[in-house]
Amino acid sequence: MQPTLKLIAFDLFGVVISDGHLVTHGLLPLLPPTVTKAAVKPYYDAYTGGQISEVAFWEGIGLTLESPIRQQFLNFFELDADLAAVTYVLSQRYRLGILSNLGAEWGDMLEARFAFSERFEPRIISGAVKCQKPEPAIYEVLIKASGVGGEHIAFIDDRRENLAVAKRFGMTTIHYRREADAHPFEPDYTIESLADVLAIL
Repeated sequence: MQPTLKLIAFDLFGVVISDGHLVTHGLLPLLPPTVTKAAVKPYYDAYTGGQISEVAFWEGIGLTLESPIRQQFLNFFELDADLAAVTYVLSQRYRLGILSNLGAEWGDMLEARFAFSERFEPRIISGAVKCQKPEPAIYEVLIKASGVGGEHIAFIDDRRENLAVAKRFGMTTIHYRREADAHPFEPDYTIESLADVLAIL
């Protein structure tokens, strides 16, 4: 008998937010052309993993916390067009949560803009818990915060690599395929739009 799903957990970038490329599409276009993705990535990974502060992230790429770019790049992102309708329907039957690789302060800035706390609980932001997908520890944080076993959680992510680890915890895996993904993991379900979730759950 299939375990009853109780929580639907959403990735932020590429699922809740329509663009999955925070650095490539959001940040790099605002930076001098001499700053490459390869130069930004080590600082980005360290910040989103909670290993360095946001101040250290901006200083690492040659800016300061007061730079107007900080607000500009987060304002680039918009919610998935289907999000409001889909979460309204799902919330009638399930709890909804967030599991995202993101700097803690950036999570606060997006909360101020989009009020995620009104519909998502728990909200696990990697920078705040100091581990990130696909590290197993962050899935354990989600399970502990939600108070339900992995078999009662469905997780929606745009990266198969992250879903592969979720499956090890017994979660139902849903891949939001926005672009090609060469990772060999085969998720339980694949969707092409967020509205497709309603035909699954």
